[in-house]
Amino acid sequence: MAKNDAAKAGTEAGAGNGPETDGALPLGPQPLPELIEFRHVDDVTTMKALADPLRLKIMRVLGKNAHSKPRIMTVKQIAEELGEPTTKLYRHVKQLLAVDLIQVAELRLVGGIVEQRYRVAQKALGVDPERSDVRREALMSEELFGVVGAAVDEYFASYEAALRSGKTYVRAQESLDNPPHVRSVGVIADTHIPQAKAADFAERLQALVKEFTDQPNEPGEGAVEVNLLTMFYATEPDDAADG
Repeated sequence: MAKNDAAKAGTEAGAGNGPETDGALPLGPQPLPELIEFRHVDDVTTMKALADPLRLKIMRVLGKNAHSKPRIMTVKQIAEELGEPTTKLYRHVKQLLAVDLIQVAELRLVGGIVEQRYRVAQKALGVDPERSDVRREALMSEELFGVVGAAVDEYFASYEAALRSGKTYVRAQESLDNPPHVRSVGVIADTHIPQAKAADFAERLQALVKEFTDQPNEPGEGAVEVNLLTMFYATEPDDAADG
């Protein structure tokens, strides 16, 4: 890790305004550890690094197929996939490198300039509020709120892109009539129901979420990419609290 850490100030070929390498890393593939199966994010610094929709998009692009074959990409390749200017990404890549969410995987000499290629450091990551060692202060921190907000923004941005490109559909029947022939389901609503029904619904929803997250990642022929954003919470009505 010490050698890879030395390149955290590195840049792409022709970046110009990016940080420069110090020559500490040799050309070629870098000796990296195995990917972490799941990284629990519970420190403020990492939360701050993730609290930005563009950095989450970078993580999503690099994290595709991480369970089977991690992608190794240059900043230029990431920018092209995101439809963003390359120069816009360097600062964000540097911030992700600084907390070891991504790593320098390979250095190549291209036209006399060192080009860096990156990969993720973990197969999956997230904040697990159910862990006993996660303090309430961390769950109520501005950093965590920033991560959640950025994740929601990034989710809806990718959903909008899928709708505009015709990869998915709003209407249920239309989504069934067209590839990949899987119904789209979604709702944003609030209502009042008895406490017992709310508790029962929460338990059944949690079971579905667990079933979804326990599914192995199996890219390949016959697979479809699915995206899920779920949040269900209950509060006492304002009039009940006032009484």
